[in-house]
Amino acid sequence: MRMMSAATVAAGAALALSATLGAAAPATLVVETLTPCSTIVSAPLLPSQYYGIEMVTTRRVPGTGRATGAGSVAFARSPFGVAVSPSGTYVYDLSLAVDRINAPRRGAYTAWAAAPDLEDIVRLGVVEEGQPVSGRVDWNKFLVIVTLEPSAEPTDSWQGPVVMRGMSRSGMMHTLAGHGPYENEPCLKYGFK
Repeated sequence: MRMMSAATVAAGAALALSATLGAAAPATLVVETLTPCSTIVSAPLLPSQYYGIEMVTTRRVPGTGRATGAGSVAFARSPFGVAVSPSGTYVYDLSLAVDRINAPRRGAYTAWAAAPDLEDIVRLGVVEEGQPVSGRVDWNKFLVIVTLEPSAEPTDSWQGPVVMRGMSRSGMMHTLAGHGPYENEPCLKYGFK
């Protein structure tokens, strides 16, 4: 069996292509050399608009009625493609940015991520207009909450009023608002359209 180099194969393919197309000069063909096992195939790590989290203001704190915000979720990086927690759930990098929110007279706006049952809570950090805050979560469904805390000092749970809230896409898929026995509860009340 006779082995041909990649250059020989490329030249032959270019000549065949030019003959097929009736071109006077040979066409240029670009050949990429692939080496086995050199490329790691992984899930997309960049945030997707689909996985975005729309933040909805509660309008319960003065200066927050016109606030807007959005969270982005991306798979956390791992040498094995996608990071998973010890329990086997995906690990996500969560980033949150808030705009059109007035600085509080006292205290600090603080962002949190929480499991739907509110048993597990992770503090993401202090929220300031236009400054993204980020953290890591490993829940399939989760809530994102912004509260007005008495100070910027880290705590285990929030104590102040909720200013904004949002829900991961997977959490939105399972809400019962507006359905079945909850038909009298309008979806808009919970921030869903």
